[in-house]
Order: sequence, then C-alpha cells, then structure tokens
Amino acid sequence: MKKLNIIILLAILVTVGFIIYNQFTRKFIEESAHTLSIIKDIEKQEYKLEGEILKSSFYLYYNYDHLERITKQIKENIKKLKKSHLKSSFHENSYRFLLKYEKELDKKIKQIHRFETVNSLIKNSQIYIPSLTLRYIEIAKNPDIDYFLTLNRVISSLFIIKNALDESFMTELEHDINLLQKYRFDNPKLQEFHNILLSHLNVFVKTFPVYYKTLQYLLEDETDIKLMNQIKNSFIKETGKESRIITLFSLGATGLFLLVLGYLAFLLVKLEKNNKILRQLRRNLEIKMITDELTGLPNRKAFFLKETHYKNPTFILVNIDNFKHINDLYGSAFGDQLLVHLGKFIKSFFERERVEAEIFRLGADDFGILYENLRKKTVRLTEKLIRAVEGHTFIIKSKDGDREIDIELSINVSVGVSYERPLLEKADMVLKYVKKRREKYMVYSPELNLAKAIEDNLRILSIIKYAVNNNRIHLYYQPIFDNKTGAVAKYECLVRISDQSGNIITPMFFLPIARESKYYSIITKTVIRKAFNKFRNTDVSFSINLSSEDMTDKEIVQYIYKVLEKEPEVAKRVTFEILESESIKNYDEIYMFVKNVKSLGAKIAIDDFGSGYSNYSHIVNLEPDFIKIDGSLIKQLPYDIYVQIIVSTIVDFSRKLGIRTVAEYVHNEDVYAMVKSLGIDYSQGYYLGKPSEKCCIKKKSK
Repeated sequence: MKKLNIIILLAILVTVGFIIYNQFTRKFIEESAHTLSIIKDIEKQEYKLEGEILKSSFYLYYNYDHLERITKQIKENIKKLKKSHLKSSFHENSYRFLLKYEKELDKKIKQIHRFETVNSLIKNSQIYIPSLTLRYIEIAKNPDIDYFLTLNRVISSLFIIKNALDESFMTELEHDINLLQKYRFDNPKLQEFHNILLSHLNVFVKTFPVYYKTLQYLLEDETDIKLMNQIKNSFIKETGKESRIITLFSLGATGLFLLVLGYLAFLLVKLEKNNKILRQLRRNLEIKMITDELTGLPNRKAFFLKETHYKNPTFILVNIDNFKHINDLYGSAFGDQLLVHLGKFIKSFFERERVEAEIFRLGADDFGILYENLRKKTVRLTEKLIRAVEGHTFIIKSKDGDREIDIELSINVSVGVSYERPLLEKADMVLKYVKKRREKYMVYSPELNLAKAIEDNLRILSIIKYAVNNNRIHLYYQPIFDNKTGAVAKYECLVRISDQSGNIITPMFFLPIARESKYYSIITKTVIRKAFNKFRNTDVSFSINLSSEDMTDKEIVQYIYKVLEKEPEVAKRVTFEILESESIKNYDEIYMFVKNVKSLGAKIAIDDFGSGYSNYSHIVNLEPDFIKIDGSLIKQLPYDIYVQIIVSTIVDFSRKLGIRTVAEYVHNEDVYAMVKSLGIDYSQGYYLGKPSEKCCIKKKSK
C-alpha cells in the first residue's frame, strides 16, 4: 500500500510536471518568438532609418521628426529586449551583443544629430545662393558678364556636389570662389550682395566635408547592422540549444511518466489481488472482533450491534459469584475453562428450552442472553436457568505435577433481567442491586429506584469535598501484635472522614467514589502527612495503605519520595502496604516505586495476599518485607483443611525468602491460636484490637 501511494504521488507529480512543462514550453516558444520579432523589428527600423537619412539629404524640405521617431522606436525595442527572454542565462552572448549594439546606436544617433545640423546648413546655402543670382541682376544696371558666368558655375557646382556627393568638384568650386573674392564694387549694394554671397559660399565649403563624412558614415558604416545580425544569429543558435535541452527533458519526463504509469498498472493489478485477500481477512477480522476469543461466543461489541435489531427485546445478564476467588484458588487457566464450560452450558440450556436466543460473553465472568419478547416466560426461564447452573457439576481438567486430574466444581450465579433500553446498563444496575441484597435474580423496574444509588454517590462526593476543605480527614490506628511476645509491634493507619454532623464514614463507603474524583490524591497525601506527624517523635513503627493508583500517580509518588528524603529517621519506621487491585496494568511502575522507597529506608508489605498480588513471580520481583495474608483465608483457617494447607505454604514460602507474615481478620480465639500454631509472625484483627482514633504511643525520650 505504501508503494502504491508513493507511485500515485509520483504519477501526480509527473502529471503536474507535464502541465508545468507544457506551460513552460508554450511560454518559451511565445517569448522566443516575441524576442525574435523585436530583433527583426529593429532590423527593419535600421533600414528604414537609413532610407529616411537619404531622404533628408535629397529633399530640400524634410521633417526630422521622422528620424527622431525611428530612433525612439529602436530605443524602446532595445528596452524590451533587455526585459525579454534574452536576459536568460542561455542568451548571455546575445545579451552582450545587444549591449554593444546599444552603444553603437547611441554613437549613430549622435552622428544623426550632427548630420541634421550640417544638412540644414548645406540646404540653406543650396536654396539661398541661386536666389542671389536673380538679386544680382536686379541690383546691377550693367551686369559683369564674367562675374555672372562665374556665379552660374558656382551654383552649378553646388548642385552637382550636393546631389552627386562628389568631392572632386570642390576644387573647381574653390577656384571660382577665389575668382569671386577678387571682385570689388563701387556700388554699396552690389558690394553688400557680394559679401553675403561669399559668406554663404564659405559656409558651404567648410560644412560640406563634415556633411559628406557624416553622411558617408551613416550610410556606409554597417557596424550596428552587423551587431544586430549577430544578435539575431546568436539568439537563434542559443534558442535552438535551449530547445534541445527542453526536448531532452521532455523525453526524460515522458519516459518517467510511462515508467510510473506502467509500475502503477502493475501495482493496481497486484493491489486487486491483495484486496481479495484483504477482503477475506477483513471478513475474518470482523468475525473475530465480535467473537470472544476464549469461549467462541459473540462478545460485547456484537451485543451492541445486534440489540438494535430487536423490537421487543428481553435481556438476561448472568454473573458468576466469587469468580475472583475461584481464580485465586485454582488459577486463571482453571477459571478460563470454567467460563468455556458455562458458555456452552447456557447455550445448550436455551436450545433445550427451544428459545431462539443469542448468547454473549460480555467480559470477565458476565454472560448475556438476548431474545425477542417471551416476557411472560422470562421469570420461569430465569429461575430454571439458575437452578440448572447451580445444580450442575462442572468437571474441569487440571494438572497435579505431571498427572492430569479432573476437578469437580459447583458454582453460584446472580442474574439481572431487563426489558428496557439501554438493556445492558439497566440489567447491570439490577444485577449489582441483587448482589448487594444477596438475592438470586431480579427484573429491572423503574419502581426499584436504582437511580437513588447515583444520588447517594453524589451525596458521598459532597461529604468528601467538605472533609477535604474542612480538615475532616481522620486517621484511626489498629495495632498489629507480635505473635511471639504478644506486644504491639506497630500500628496500621486507617483513613476515615466525617460529615457536617460529625458522623464517621469508613473507606468502604467513600474511597471507591473518591477514586473517581479529583480528591483522591489529596486524601492520600493528607494520610501520609498526618501519619508522619503522629509518629515523628516516637520510636513506634507504622504502616500506610497505598493502592495501585497511588503508586502510578506521578504527583503522589514524588510527594512520597520528598517526604522520605526529608525525614529519613521516620522513613525507617514506615511500611507501605500495597493494596490488592485488579486494575494494575503495568507492574514495571510498581516495581520501580517499591525499589525507590526501599532505597529511602521504607519497608513494603503486600496486603491481602491471596488476591491480585498472589503471583509468586511478583513476590520475587517486589522483595517485600511483610506479607499480609488475606482475611478471607484467615477467617476460615480453623475450619478448612485446604485453607490451612494454602496458608502453611504461604508461611513456608515467606520464611524461606526472609519475609515476615501478618495474619489479618483475627476475629476470635480459635483463629488466633491457629495463626500462632502455623508460625505466622504477626496478628491483626478485632479480637486483638479495633481501630481507634487514639492509640498508646509513647513519645521518644530525649
């Protein structure tokens, strides 16, 4: 898929490149043609300028604005060329020729201005001198024939020199002018006429060589035209080279485009084959996503998908009682087998009852049964199902060393039934209500007023808030006795809160709600602070309970580290009791916390051993100082041989690892006696000492 995306991206890029290339090519052609057109326009204007110069030299009356307009046009075209395609790096040579041409043109324009000046003087003399001949005849009463003939020869020479541009006649003209200069007249008017004539002739004689040379330069010097030809030829050559490069790029791009298209086609064919496989895998995955991996039954997601198809649904939620205890006693593999057997049993039950029901495993030890209508039969079916499950003996295969054995097990279940949506939510509400009342089943009804539980939770939350804000968090202390000496070895700090009326509320009512609020970390830190204050100036050891949430909360963890570092003497006497929790996801964080607090002098006790922390590998990794054996085992100790075996194993295991043991829930003499006989190091329970806000703690002697 990644390759396909890359190829598609390349195809898009190449296509975009083609579009850009086409635009670039079109622009290149247009700019090249436009540039060449300007060059040709300048060539035409050069020839036109030359023609206009010739006209100005021959015509007696000529408007020099024509020359100015042509030179201005050429100048404008040069500016256009400087801004045109000619400025490209491909046309450096042509651009150099253009700069040379511009300099040559400036030189030519100066010569044109010079030519205009001398041409005007020449034309003025050419027009005025012939008119003086008539003036001579008018003034002279008896004209001098030689003077008159010489004057005519001069006029003829002027016209021949000017129109034929032949300097050879200048000698004859100068000879005749010398003859004329010898004449003197008594008549003042004739003498004045003669002087004016000579002055005009002198102007012509002096000006004509300049005129001739300038005109010859303007008409015969082709430097500017040659430069323009060089510009044109160089530009054509450079454009051809540029065009070849563009063509080569086009061929390369075309080849790349075809290669990309070919590979894209190959990938599309391959993708189609893969898609067929993926569609099959997707179908399998979809089935897997809505199927419980352990039991093969539809899972929670499948339930939410299917319940929408029912018009008048009936939903039965079945939960195994004390399933956690079964897992703790026999192991999770044993529990998994039980779940598989129970799923099959429920399914076969409804098949025998000929009820078209769908069976779901909704998570952990919850099973759901969903069917259409049949509400009148539901109570009877539910009661019959409970009797069938609880009357059935499940045979679970297990291993005793290398030998496979069958363990027979009977279980109890609790059931919640709902006809109203949301089905699972309401069935779960009524199931919790059933377990709380220790009943077997119940059908959800608005009359049960289960919403009151939510109201109670909000009431408890308000009490928690009040306790936090008004210093109503209290510590109660329960003594832990040394079984050898019978003396108090230390105290366990137990948290309580009080409401506005001063009523003391125990953790079982407020801690579950506090954990879901922002006040939980405040309560934990308050317990730690008050415990350290209580035992700071004593020699007495004490313990504080921590949950898995506490040990994974960075704020609380840092607070604990800071307190231990600040008070190393007290840290040596504190034990942190790690509370059992099924919510532990990452034991690495727990291990790190335990390692750090032990390095700061504190001790660690594993509380309620036989539950979440009963895994022996965790014991090895945590290296605790104490193991507190779960009260559910201790209270049965005198009466259950299997429990005695389990507890003896725990004690023996702990002793070998150098871990001291504590028996919880020592509630009578029989239990206390059995605890001591099994070699448990410490005891704790109501039989020995109840939790109290006051405790007999002696101050450290100074």
